[in-house]
Amino acid sequence: MVVRKTKNSCLLVFIVALFLVSCGNNVLIDDDVAYEQSYWPVSDKYILEFEQPDTVSNYNFFITLRNTDDYPYRNIYVFLTTVFPNGKTTRDTIDCPLANYQGKWLGKGFGGVYDNRIIYMHNTRFQQPGSYKVIMEQAMRNKELPGIKSVGIRIEKAN
Repeated sequence: MVVRKTKNSCLLVFIVALFLVSCGNNVLIDDDVAYEQSYWPVSDKYILEFEQPDTVSNYNFFITLRNTDDYPYRNIYVFLTTVFPNGKTTRDTIDCPLANYQGKWLGKGFGGVYDNRIIYMHNTRFQQPGSYKVIMEQAMRNKELPGIKSVGIRIEKAN
C-alpha cells in the first residue's frame, strides 16, 4: 500500500489539530469534588469561588455529577446558591435527571459509573465583574445519598 502526502492532507491535519487545541480554550471552570466513599452527605456543601472579569462573552453553566449503579433514584435535586460580587445572592432548586423513565442511565460511562453534564444556564453573561461564589447542596431527603462519586460545576464559553 502506498501512502501519498499532499498539501491538502497536511492542511487537513493542521485544521483538525487547531480545532482540538481551540476547544479546550473555551472552558472557564471545570471543578469538582470526589466522594471516594460513593455517597454525598447532606451536610457536605460543594463550594466554588472564582474571579470573572468578562461581562461581554456568553457562557453555558453546567452541573456535573458522577453516579454509580447504586444510586437509587432517577434524578437528583440540588440547591444552587450564587453569591455575586455585589453581595446579592440567588438560590435555585434544580432537578437533574440521571436516568430515563425506563431506568437507563443518561450519563456517559461504563462499568457502572456515569458522568453527567446537566445544563443549568445556557448562553448567559456575567452581569458584574469580580468574585463569584457558588454553593451546591444535595436537596434529597437522605442523610447520605448513595451512589454519588463526584459533584461539580463547569462553565464554558458559548459558541
